[in-house]
Amino acid sequence: MSAEGSRPPERSAPSKTPVFTTREVVRLVGLTASRVRRCVHAGFLRPTRGPRRRFEYSLRDVLVLRTTRGLLAARVSPRRIATLVASLDRFLGEGRDVTSVRLSFDRHRIVVSDGKRRWQPDSGQLLLDLEPPRPQSRVLALDPDAEATAAARKAYAFLTRGLGLERRSIGAARAAYASALRADPSCVPAHINLGRLLHESGDHAGAEEHYRAALGIDPHAATAAFNLAILAEDRRQPKLAIDRYRQVLAIDPNLADAHRALARLLTELGKLDAAHQHMRLYRRLMQRGPSSR
Repeated sequence: MSAEGSRPPERSAPSKTPVFTTREVVRLVGLTASRVRRCVHAGFLRPTRGPRRRFEYSLRDVLVLRTTRGLLAARVSPRRIATLVASLDRFLGEGRDVTSVRLSFDRHRIVVSDGKRRWQPDSGQLLLDLEPPRPQSRVLALDPDAEATAAARKAYAFLTRGLGLERRSIGAARAAYASALRADPSCVPAHINLGRLLHESGDHAGAEEHYRAALGIDPHAATAAFNLAILAEDRRQPKLAIDRYRQVLAIDPNLADAHRALARLLTELGKLDAAHQHMRLYRRLMQRGPSSR
């Protein structure tokens, strides 16, 4: 039997999506090869077999590992994570899976966040989060369209590389996102992620340039609009931030964090009636639970 186990099926046809070796996955995600293989044996990674029966991982495998890396670092067992991944994939429904949420380990409990709300997957209990918002990221759909251009696929590969590098080297991640944009200047997620890294480093002008570029390409990019609102807050421009959060809600009226931020800013400006209205909407969205989309 191969040292890498026998779970994955034999590869029967060339892959149309990016393929990664175990060594490349280790480099991208920052886990040991043995930890990656334990995740395969637990069942939530599903690589195929390539030449010499070596594992070949899909982009989804890489993103699943990135999503669950914090739990693995907290010594949550791969088998428990496999059960969680399977249940979340079923719970989130068609078009979404575990890679569309964020998983963390907080005070001996697993917490799931989808950008609008946080909850415990074991009990379904919602968790209130009253911390100031932080810039959000965005990734591409897991499987690029078969008709995607060569430039878009090259950008996609650089975007994936950037995601894997963020915890190891912010500079290298920024360079990867910049390479994605050189390959395809219309890559909205690369603009958003590069803008976020610039934002967090204090380069507000550079961040705004990329957020605006993302919105120019996709006027419905709620993540870019939300990050622009946070940028206005960071620049101590509360009235501009209010206008921008309202623009976010024009794109996505159900974005709970935008209602919460508006309630806080309007309270600070003494506009209590409007603040209470947004807080009521925020609470209503939280009460609807994580399944409301």
